[in-house]
Amino acid sequence: MKNSAARIVAILGLLAIGAGGFVYAQQHDHSQHQNQANAVSAEDDVAIFCPTMKTGQLCSHGTANVLQLNGKKQEQWIAIARKYDKAVDAATLQLFKDSEAVLTPEQLKQLKAWFAVGLNPEINQILYSKGLGPKKP
Repeated sequence: MKNSAARIVAILGLLAIGAGGFVYAQQHDHSQHQNQANAVSAEDDVAIFCPTMKTGQLCSHGTANVLQLNGKKQEQWIAIARKYDKAVDAATLQLFKDSEAVLTPEQLKQLKAWFAVGLNPEINQILYSKGLGPKKP
């Protein structure tokens, strides 16, 4: 029973992490990223989880490149990834809000640190090491 509860908490935590990053990213101007994405080759833009966003938020262009999407499918994917990122952000913010009544300020600070910007590159390295990143020609 305790293992099941721990698994559920871990899964919810991961989902919340992704949501938190998305909300944060949506509050900032990413037009520079879009302009850069148009100028960057598929080989260079292969981040799965965006290093400039909160934990769990996808890089819409990087994932499209890793998935080798082009044209209309790439556009559709980017819209899907952005929708996911918004949902992840909203869920993370809700987690923080709901946790305020349960956690101490120190615990809440620790929780928020789990969703901080900077962990996504580490997640990407794990994925790449398992062969889940860009395909080598």
